[in-house]
Amino acid sequence: MTSEIYAIYLTSAQGGMPVGYVVNNIVCPAGTAPTITGGQAAVADAERKYPIGSTYAVSAS
Repeated sequence: MTSEIYAIYLTSAQGGMPVGYVVNNIVCPAGTAPTITGGQAAVADAERKYPIGSTYAVSAS
């Protein structure tokens, strides 16, 4: 069974943590998206570039 790693980051500043702050890393079965709460988003992070406490630079699209 393969899995995918996701970094969970803030989409709005919360509790002194800025937008993009990584609050969790989640491992999900391949093809399954992580369940996240409001004010957060997920990004695939197979290379583990975004450990908890780092900042993910959200690209404008």
